[in-house]
Amino acid sequence: MKNKDKNVVMVVLDTHRFDRIGAYGYNRPTTPNLDSFASESLFFEQAIAPGQWTIPSHASLFSGEMPAVHRTLQADDVLPREFQTLADRLSHSGVTTTGFCNNPLVGVLQNGFKRGFDQFYNYSGVVPSTPQKVQGGIWQPFRSLWSKYTQLLRRLSYPIQNAFASPNEFFLAALRPLFVPMWTRAGNFKGMNARSIKDTADFVSQIEKQNEGGNFVFLNLMETHMPYAPPDAFVKKFVPYFHETPEAQHFIRDFNRKAMQWLIPLPEPFSELESKTLSDMYDAEVAYQDHLLSQLIESLSSNYHRDNTMVVFLADHGEMLGEHGYMGHGFGVYEELIRVPLFMRYPDLSGSQVIEQRVSIIQLFYTIMDYFGFDTLSMPYAEEVDVRCRSLLQMTSQENCGPHHVISEAYAPENALSIMRNHIPGLIDQYRAEATQRAVYEDTEKMLEIEGYSKVLYDLVGDPFEADPYHNEAKIKKLSQILDSYLEVSETHRTGAQKRKISLNDDIIQQRLRDLGYIE
Repeated sequence: MKNKDKNVVMVVLDTHRFDRIGAYGYNRPTTPNLDSFASESLFFEQAIAPGQWTIPSHASLFSGEMPAVHRTLQADDVLPREFQTLADRLSHSGVTTTGFCNNPLVGVLQNGFKRGFDQFYNYSGVVPSTPQKVQGGIWQPFRSLWSKYTQLLRRLSYPIQNAFASPNEFFLAALRPLFVPMWTRAGNFKGMNARSIKDTADFVSQIEKQNEGGNFVFLNLMETHMPYAPPDAFVKKFVPYFHETPEAQHFIRDFNRKAMQWLIPLPEPFSELESKTLSDMYDAEVAYQDHLLSQLIESLSSNYHRDNTMVVFLADHGEMLGEHGYMGHGFGVYEELIRVPLFMRYPDLSGSQVIEQRVSIIQLFYTIMDYFGFDTLSMPYAEEVDVRCRSLLQMTSQENCGPHHVISEAYAPENALSIMRNHIPGLIDQYRAEATQRAVYEDTEKMLEIEGYSKVLYDLVGDPFEADPYHNEAKIKKLSQILDSYLEVSETHRTGAQKRKISLNDDIIQQRLRDLGYIE
């Protein structure tokens, strides 16, 4: 198969917990379609997100760099142009790049995430941009006029919508319960997931019909994001007590209007009913999205796409639903938040395979470049970086030389900190909210660092819910050295991106890369 015949479809299940998918052991029938697809895929048991929320995680997916390097950490940050995006690299090599996006942080904000896409459809925001059917007839002039009008509205609305990304008075005002329904509904906060899936399915079917390879298709879905309002059929199946329990109805109605609660730690724990209702409503959203995905999965199940297309399902991060006192995805590096689903099907895969080794979803950047035939890449800090040794495709042949230690970082979102400073300042000290949190993995152990405050260990086999932290000075010292090496290499890469290319043959850099497991 020639490179021009190859396609990649990457589906980001935004805010999707790994433990709510049947293929990962969940005992509720939330994801029959994803489970079926996963059963014929390269399936990763232990995939870790580089960051805890949309901005740093997508910046890493698109740049191939960790958050400590690209430093795109806040809603009003812009991915530096030194970091050429995945779409931009592919587009320059002749691949057609198309995005279908429901997340306003990716599709609306002018943060550089759309760089390199030949066409990018945005289903969120005040004036979405969606595929238009080509139609002639007497109405065509009016359709053209309407298209130009909406384009103008879009250009005018983007600066206004971008203003709400900063932790300012506009952002804080928008979080008042009176205004939340306005921007979640009229502003299409969660996008139009059903339509975007249909449009993507139609698009990949058109690729097959025209037998035109050389496509990279990106789809971001937001159905499992707050607020929760799944169709009633899914509520009845997964929250069967909801309509007969006024307390549950009141809680969800109130929760959906208090957007501040989505972003910050809990001032008080949920009651047992509240916790169950929230968790079950999340399941209902998961199941509804899986139902919608059946159309896309069916379109990708044709012989053409099996022979020519890599299909990847992943999440950019998970979701806290009250565990450890956290809500949403602003803070922390617990498993519910940074361990994510990841599985892929590609033409050369000989049957389903399970990879138990822990990986980072940042490796998808290199995996896709590897699939399209790239051996090395020029990065801002180095003339050549080996693609194959970071590619997940090489793990089936034991050739992967990726990091032995996987790391995830949680830099505190300024928007969430602004909420706490203005409304519940005591939470900042209680949760050490301003401090950066990092997780470092080695085998079954995980070190969780709250920078400047504490370092603890968890045994993820004996304590999968991270309820019983312990100390082992020798182990903490070892993993701290790994973390220090990571931060030193990241600083060098960031400096190299800003000023000059560095030599990866430098003795100090070689030792740090050796500490991280990139080289022997």
